[in-house]
Amino acid sequence: MTWLAILLVLAQVFWQSKPPAEWNDIELARFLSDSPWAQMAAPADKSASVPPVQVYLATAEPVLKAVAERSRRAALRRPPNPNTEAPLREEFEAWFSDNRVGHIIVAARVGNTSTKNSSAFTSESEMRRMQQDCTLDLGHVKVKLKSYFPPTSSDPYLYLAFPRGPVSAADKSIAFDIYLPGVPGPFRTVHFTTKDMLLNGKLEM
Repeated sequence: MTWLAILLVLAQVFWQSKPPAEWNDIELARFLSDSPWAQMAAPADKSASVPPVQVYLATAEPVLKAVAERSRRAALRRPPNPNTEAPLREEFEAWFSDNRVGHIIVAARVGNTSTKNSSAFTSESEMRRMQQDCTLDLGHVKVKLKSYFPPTSSDPYLYLAFPRGPVSAADKSIAFDIYLPGVPGPFRTVHFTTKDMLLNGKLEM
């Protein structure tokens, strides 16, 4: 191997050089919080002393594989209870399958239904505000939220689905303005750069 080839290999980040099954737990957590498809979103009010929220593009192929690996490891550590989790999981999988192709789905970790913010997802005013204030911003056009799936007792993520149609590789970046019910500092904005989301020459989102 030439020195140039060695340098190119060393320059590759771990998600380009090996599959999720070969990542260690730290790499897996990092990918889902700090990568071209994921970030920790700070509140819009920079003066607010509230923690950032983990946000990632759940429909991107590399994220799908990473989440599957995370679930596999979690099941090995603590097998799921089929009596309480299977129906909810099946409902989510059906919703995700129906929305994945035509939508970009954003996942935001807001806490499961056992946490204190769970009542926000039964509040009509909070749900109405979320649907009004969540948008996909392409600069030249803003796209409204189309559908969502709330967190459950076994899944602490809120899933927000935006129509994929207006987005193209010609867009230099995409931004999501999101309102997270029950979360301190509920307004968050996340930006993703399209050129960084190319994997093997294909735009993944």
